[in-house]
Parts: sequence; structure tokens; C-alpha cells
Amino acid sequence: MNITFSGETGMISSIQEGAQILLKEFENEAGDLNIQLNSAPEGTLSADKQGNNCRISCNTPSHFFRCFNRILHHPQEDFQIREQPAFDRNGFMLDCSRNSVASPETVKSLIRTLAKLGMNQLLLYTEDTYEVPGLPYFGTYRGRYSQEELRDFDRYGKLFGIELVPCIQTLAHLRNALKWPMGEDLKDSADILKVGSEKVYQFIETLLVSLKDCFSSRRIHIGMDEAVMLGLGNYLKENGYKKSSLLVKEHSLRVFQICRRLGWEPMMWSDMYITSNTGSSYYDIDQNTDTSGWEKPDPDLGLVYWDYYNADEQLAMDMLRVHKELSSKVIFAGGIWNWNGISPNYGKAIRCTKTALTACRKQKITDVFATGWMDNGAETPIDAMYPGLVVFAQLCFHEKLEQKELEQIFEDCIGGRYQDFYALDAFDSLFTGMGENQSADNPSKYLLYQDSLLGIFDYHIQGLDTHTYYSRLAGKMKQCRSTSPRYEDLFAFYEELALVLANKADLGIRMKSAYDTEDSSTLRQISDKVIPLILENLEKMRLLREKLWMKDAKPFGYELLDIKLAGVSARLESCRRRLNAYLDKTVPRLEELEQERLPYWTIENKYPHNPDDAMRENLWNKIVSGCDLIDTI
Repeated sequence: MNITFSGETGMISSIQEGAQILLKEFENEAGDLNIQLNSAPEGTLSADKQGNNCRISCNTPSHFFRCFNRILHHPQEDFQIREQPAFDRNGFMLDCSRNSVASPETVKSLIRTLAKLGMNQLLLYTEDTYEVPGLPYFGTYRGRYSQEELRDFDRYGKLFGIELVPCIQTLAHLRNALKWPMGEDLKDSADILKVGSEKVYQFIETLLVSLKDCFSSRRIHIGMDEAVMLGLGNYLKENGYKKSSLLVKEHSLRVFQICRRLGWEPMMWSDMYITSNTGSSYYDIDQNTDTSGWEKPDPDLGLVYWDYYNADEQLAMDMLRVHKELSSKVIFAGGIWNWNGISPNYGKAIRCTKTALTACRKQKITDVFATGWMDNGAETPIDAMYPGLVVFAQLCFHEKLEQKELEQIFEDCIGGRYQDFYALDAFDSLFTGMGENQSADNPSKYLLYQDSLLGIFDYHIQGLDTHTYYSRLAGKMKQCRSTSPRYEDLFAFYEELALVLANKADLGIRMKSAYDTEDSSTLRQISDKVIPLILENLEKMRLLREKLWMKDAKPFGYELLDIKLAGVSARLESCRRRLNAYLDKTVPRLEELEQERLPYWTIENKYPHNPDDAMRENLWNKIVSGCDLIDTI
């Protein structure tokens, strides 16, 4: 396919190299295309295609690439596109701090995908995973990005109209950096910097200077969220008690001044300003909340309202009102729920995104972005984020989702079937049903990792036919491998996970029942047939996860996921030896199977359960044992 551009030369020069890169992804035999590129009335974009002639009217490169991608995928069709973007900036924040640091090619692939979706920002969340000259321990052994890699991302993003924005931490979430000797003079507590310390502000300035020549954008996200123990560690010992609202204000002002002096335009998460002023939870806001007496930031410091959980539009409206009273620059951050454990929760992501972006439209918010966190070690493969991301992008251009249009855009931008990906939602909908997991249960994680001899979570799956549920899901994943062949490895991984869960989810229940009734034949079958089958599927699953990781990310951090999955195999082997020792009468009893199975959560065993009652545990160290993995002497 050959494409000729005409129209506004400035706009053509801004998109031409990126257009050629996207064009190389295609090998179709369509004829030549003539594209006339014009500026559009403010706040609109359009594309009209008749035969080999197309006219695109837009004002930004990202809007051009949204239309251009449609043309590339449908060269034989005639069509008209009319869209009115709701936001000036719509982006995506990629978490590169939870052990998984996306590979350079993954970052570039994501940039191309964002352009196809019409998004114009990529925010790289790097707590300590970026190079800082003079600080060799900062991000060591963690796969940190070199300064040249960051510059390369920035250059590549420009080809597609994507602004690369650095996202760092300047208060909390710095445990991995502060655990080294360099952190001793800087920390208040294990992961929080000591407010007021001149060494701390010298450290922060070093961080900010290191990034200045790596990004052409002057926008920067400086973090400062979830510092719940602020002022209660070394600061308290050295200075006495001071209200956290005053500490947040003091610290954010100092960092803001450093940013301004260096030419940065900072934004920060807003939760510490709200929780420290109210003395309660982040979302404990209503129509009567009065901010007149609050400690407030500099009005030019951007405040990011993050909300991944609420589907109450009034709550979102109240939160946005409070934010606008605190800052003249309010940004919204939603969530795509790729962090639920091992599988995503699209149903919750979509419901919350619809609510939040509707409120943002009404409150005239101009900047929004979605977040893709990699909680507890990036167990969910990165490709599983796409449905949440595409829905977020689509709702930046349309007030409502049209399912057929959504599915087509998904296939055009992602190269797989939307319905195939959405099937992954079922892994954690065991208790509720597809798309209805609003409590964010994550049984696929704790039923995979829990020790079958201990059965810590067995109380909550009594009476459920987990074998049939996950066996059917394995069959569905096998179909998805064929219908979305570009993602065969992804769906093969989830197929093996489903096969593991089909036989392991209720393994503890079956073993305890057989042990309590002295059913030796069932115990022998479990030892001789069931556990070996689980181990076979588990090893296939582990190797597929390794393959996906090495494609998506730098190798650093996979060692922990490898240990987690290998630990499941090791404990199943131990379980088999214990069963055999009992069956061979080498040991007289199995104390693990005599332990009463107690509820992990104080929730009634009723399915579907109240969505306010979450059966969710996302911390691996709490799942694998009743003992303390990180106990100290």
C-alpha cells in the first residue's frame, strides 16, 4: 500500500514518520491511498473515505493516528468518522516499579497502540527504576532504565504525538531505594522520606535533575501518596509530633519550589492532602465536606484524584469538587484492573471507568489517564491490560460504549478479539458471574498459591464445583488461542492456569474429607494421579509465564515470580510425600489435615455474596502460610 499526503504541510511533517512505521505493520495488497490532512474545528476530529481518497480533519497527531489506523485496517471500505474528544490530555500510566520493568520494545509497542487509540500521553511510573548518576544503588538489580533508554522513548513518542511524562516518588513508596546504605540518613520510616531534612531535598533535587534531559515534556508526577506513617518514625524521634497535614504541606511546597526552579510542572497524588485534613479515609467525602479550614497546597501544584473503586457518580462529583477547591490543576486517574492477582477484572474496570469519566465530563476536567498497576510482583501478563485500556480510550471520545464499535476498535488496535480477552474475567468471577465481580474477589490467585495440606481458603469454596468451572474455562481458553492467534501464548498460559485450578482449587477439601473418613483409596488416587497431573500443567504454565515475561519485560524481577510458581510445585511434591508416608503407615497421622478449616474472611458462605464483602487477598506471603514469611529475630 502506498499513501500520498496532501494538505497542511506542518501537520504532515509531524505525522509522516510515525505513519510510515504503522504502515510497515501491514502486508495487504490494497491499492494506493490519497489522504488530505486539514485542521479541524476546535475539539473535533473527522475522517471521510471514498474509494482511494480520504480526508482527515484534526488538530493533534494522536487524533490523526486514531483515524489513520481505521483507514489501514479497512482500506476497501467507505466510511465517515465524526468524534468529539472530551479531554485535552488522555493518557496511560504504566507501572514499571513492581518488579516488572517493561522492555524497550514493549514501551514502543505501547506507544504505537496509544496512538492508534487516539491517546496522547504515556506516563512511566518509576519509583527507583531509572538511572540517577552518582547514585549507583538507586534501582540496582531492578532493571532500571538508563538515561539513553528514556531519551529514546521520548524521541519515539514524539513520532506519534505521545508525550512521555516521568512519574517518580518524592515522599513514600521508596522502600527499594531506602533499604540500601544510602537510605539511612534519608528515611523517616522504611519507605518514607524524612520531611524537613536538607539531605532529603538534596536527594530529591538529584532525582529531578537526572530526568530533566531525558524528557522533553516539562510535566512530571512527583507521587507523594499513601504515606500513612508520615512523621511517626525518625522524624518523631528527632522533632516530636506534628500533624501530617502540616507535614504534607511543608514537604510538597519544598518539592514544588525545587521543581519550579528546575523548570518542571509538577503534579502529585491527592490522597495525603485529603486524608490528613479529614482524619478519615480518602473517599470519605460528601456534598457537605467543607475545605475552608484545610491545609492546602500551592494552587498551581497539580492534584491527581485517583479512583479505581467507586461506581457512585455522586461520590466522584463530590471528590472532584473538593479537588477543584484545593488546586487549579485537577487531573483524574482511573484504573484498568489488571492488578487483581493473576487475571484481570474487566467488569469492575468498565463500570468504574464509565462512572468516573462521566463525572469528569460534567466537571470540565481536561486531563485524565488510566493506570495499569502491577501489584505484588506483576503476576498478570501485560497484554491482559488491553480491554480496560481500550474502554478507557473509547470513553474519552464517546459518552457511551457501543459494543460492536468497541469490538472493532479493539481488534483494529490490539490484533485480537475483545470477547476472547473478556473471557479472562471469568477466572475471578467464581463467586459472582462474568463481569459482576465488583467486590474484586481473586480466587484464581489464592487457590493457586494456597498450600493444599493447610487449606487456608478452603472454608470459602465448600460446595462449589470448582473442577467443572475451571475445566470449562480451560476449554474456552483453548478456543481463544485459535481465534486470537497473535496472543496464543497468553491464552495458552491461562489455559494451563485453568487446568491447574480445575484439579487444585478444591484439592485440600478432597484430601481432608478422605482423611477424616479414612478413605485410603481416594488419598492414594490423589497421590498417584491427581497431584502428578497438576504438576504437569503447572510446569507448562510456569514456562509459558516465563516466555511471556521475557517478551514483555526486562529479566529482573522474574526470579520472584519463578520462586512463587516453583514453590507451588515444591509444596505439592511435599504433599505427595506426606500422603504416601501416611498411607504406608510411616507416620501415624497428618496433623495438617486435622487442623480445623476456619473462615479467612468473616463473610457468610452465600454465592453470589454481597459486593461490599470482598473475598480478596493479593499478598502472596499471606496466602502461602499461616506462619510469617518475613519474621525477624
